[in-house]
Amino acid sequence: MSGPGPRHRQGRYETVVVDTGCESVVININVDCGGAGPGQTGSPGTEGSSQPIPTPFLVIPWETGDDGTRPILVGPAVANPSIQATITNPLAPHGWANFEIELSCVVANLGAVASPAALAEFYVGKAISIWNPGHLGLTPAEVKGETKLVGRASFAVPAGTSVTVACPVLWKPRKSDVAQQGVLVQVSDLFTDPLTTPFDAVDDRHVARNDELMDPLIF
Repeated sequence: MSGPGPRHRQGRYETVVVDTGCESVVININVDCGGAGPGQTGSPGTEGSSQPIPTPFLVIPWETGDDGTRPILVGPAVANPSIQATITNPLAPHGWANFEIELSCVVANLGAVASPAALAEFYVGKAISIWNPGHLGLTPAEVKGETKLVGRASFAVPAGTSVTVACPVLWKPRKSDVAQQGVLVQVSDLFTDPLTTPFDAVDDRHVARNDELMDPLIF
């Protein structure tokens, strides 16, 4: 019997041909080259991986440690302290008739990668105010129909951090009864973390309301 014959690669196999004189015996040996073969998983975020592709995971937190799990109870959903308002000219004459208010919101990115193309939308509405007895039972469609857009802000938020996003357009109530309004904010990443149920602060981590924020009696 002669020695081993020629060896050559065929995909993931090593072929050994042994010449016995009267016949040849072909032996195929599976060679592990460190790659991911069928049924195996590769690196996270790669094709064939069992791990999801990393994306931003934006949350408007309603409490410290909010991990974005939804739904949440209606009470905390409509009294989210991440939404704030600041009167920029508190000494303005005639008070609410001339106040200009900056709306802002804290946004956390709990995802594995940054969100460079995030968008925040700021809305106000009398229906989502504690002055409306039915504010707790509004549907997302009713919230959408009863609120008006104040302004939009584009922003970026690194992975694992929180930022405060301010609306670039100041809200001008002009009179006290108009000031009796709640504020809604919704955020999204335009490419990788869109809204799931717009205007729904109970079911969507991208949406938050503060129905108690704009109260002329406490400003």
